[in-house]
Amino acid sequence: MNRNTTVLLLTVALWGLSFQVHAQIDSVRFNKYYLKKYWVDTKGMITSPAHWDNRDWTRFGIFVAGTASLITVDAPVQKFWQHHQYHWADNVSTYGLEPFGAAYSGAIVLGFLGHGLICNKSKSFSTGLLATESFVLASLFARIPKMAFGRLRPDANPNVSPTDWQGPFEGSSFPSGHTTAIFAVASVIANQYRDTRWAPVVSYSVASLAGISRMYDNRHWLSDVVGGAVLGTVIGNYVCPRKESNKNGTVLVPWQNGPFLGLQVTYIF
Repeated sequence: MNRNTTVLLLTVALWGLSFQVHAQIDSVRFNKYYLKKYWVDTKGMITSPAHWDNRDWTRFGIFVAGTASLITVDAPVQKFWQHHQYHWADNVSTYGLEPFGAAYSGAIVLGFLGHGLICNKSKSFSTGLLATESFVLASLFARIPKMAFGRLRPDANPNVSPTDWQGPFEGSSFPSGHTTAIFAVASVIANQYRDTRWAPVVSYSVASLAGISRMYDNRHWLSDVVGGAVLGTVIGNYVCPRKESNKNGTVLVPWQNGPFLGLQVTYIF
């Protein structure tokens, strides 16, 4: 598999994950059922591989193979960004993009919650609650491979290599936690406001730029960022409410694109 094919497969896989259709919802409330949802979704994500079929395992295999193949271009991509450093870009990356993986994401969530409470907008409040759960679970699940694989960050030492995987608790590069978090929040917003054409585009564009900033700042390898983007998108899509599926795991969802109306068949896993 050549590099171009690898990047294409990952792009297609991420695109498909990003646009799985879930039911928009405006009825989430901060109560015991919402708090229970954290546990239910956590358990569901952990046990979901036991229920995967061949198509699910194929998707997972593409992701693993694609991410592994990206390791072959991690070094040249790192060199590219480190050879294209500019003072104005330093400020944009440090103060404008990097915080989206933490502080800015928190501010966005609080903005939705505040708008929902102050303006009595149940959809905004529901989006804030779902984004909060997605952010929390993404931060939790990102820690597992970080601790298990122990990959060294590109700025760990002058001689570090993309293949420096030191084992449990020895590194924290894969996946990018910031990228995982912002894609987890972005995917919730994109799902909840998919009827507003610019919302998914803006959400995923900001998330992608935040991921790029982690490479520009020399804090993560390309494969770290791609892995985090996929993980965050999967988690965000999972926590968004889903319509009841049939025993085959498919569901018909109303679909609209401008003047065109129809039904979209969506696979839930």
